[in-house]
Amino acid sequence: MPTFGHVFYGLCLLIPILYFAKDKFNYKLAFIFLANNIYGPDIVFLFSFIPMPFHSMLGFLIIAVPLSMVYSYCSRFSMQKSEEGWFPLTLVDNGIRDVNWKNAYLATAAGGFSHFFIDQFYHWEREMTLWPTLIFTHNEMLGWSGLAYHTMNPIMVIGEAIVVIVILLSLYTFREGTKETIKVFLVATALSLLLMILISTEIYGGEREYAVIVGSTFYTLIPLGLLFYAARDILDHPRTTPDEPKINRKTLLNIVALISLLLGIFMTMYALLVIFMADTIVSLIGGLAVATPAQIQGLGYYYGTIAIILLVGSIGLFFKNKTCRYLVIMTSLYFLIFGFPIAIAFFLCEKEVKKLFEKEQ
Repeated sequence: MPTFGHVFYGLCLLIPILYFAKDKFNYKLAFIFLANNIYGPDIVFLFSFIPMPFHSMLGFLIIAVPLSMVYSYCSRFSMQKSEEGWFPLTLVDNGIRDVNWKNAYLATAAGGFSHFFIDQFYHWEREMTLWPTLIFTHNEMLGWSGLAYHTMNPIMVIGEAIVVIVILLSLYTFREGTKETIKVFLVATALSLLLMILISTEIYGGEREYAVIVGSTFYTLIPLGLLFYAARDILDHPRTTPDEPKINRKTLLNIVALISLLLGIFMTMYALLVIFMADTIVSLIGGLAVATPAQIQGLGYYYGTIAIILLVGSIGLFFKNKTCRYLVIMTSLYFLIFGFPIAIAFFLCEKEVKKLFEKEQ
């Protein structure tokens, strides 16, 4: 499975957008999209209590509900150049949640759908997974258009006429805006599907039309449509009211510290399991990955070290130790793949929370 490939693909989509619409496209929305473009759907592999069916397009729409709450909260923060300290960048609490839950959900879902593009074309299975009972291999999708391929049939002039008309009309509809363009898009698509179903795909020379339409809908239209709808909504309805704390920050700090502590304990136990049962793990993943017990143990020691740092830092939070606060921030950010730990790190950067630590020094 590509890993950096997900990041690369996500940035390939976002960089042209940011270049063209720097002042219109919310960069925090782009962050939410990018994070879920790589990690979003794969969260089910980390939490064994989440059923595997949720690693699907429709399943992720459910997982995205709690995830988007986390990312909506995170949108009240920004990363800026630091004027003090040894690290050049710092997380800053802006106090206003730029991306509301609805728009965070749309960006999260968009990132998840985009994730499946890489999964289909760069996994060995080459499958589009809408739901465990709705899985289509790439070859099956190509086969939807029938056996005819690159055919020369007189009826193809109908398809040629439709294509030419759509292209010429775009000179008018693009000028008029989105609504007129969408009308032509829907009419042309519906007409083409109807003709191919009732007559033959040879109307378009026997090309793989169905696969392109389905793939483009799920991997281009839906993710970019959701992303741009959210961006437009943020632009039209900017949030200007600071968040009002519903729970006292001293109380919430203890709750967050407890959650962080539990995460540290979970990760430490997980690492110990990997270290002392390396042979068993190798036999379990033998068909999925090539690894030796020593390599597995090495990973266990590495992640175990990070988990212990998180554990120590979490205990220090109860005593409002400033150094421990930094330890939890760094380790929580590292465990971004789990989704919710990023909220722990960002919470510890809240203005009111930082004051709690300053008073104790």
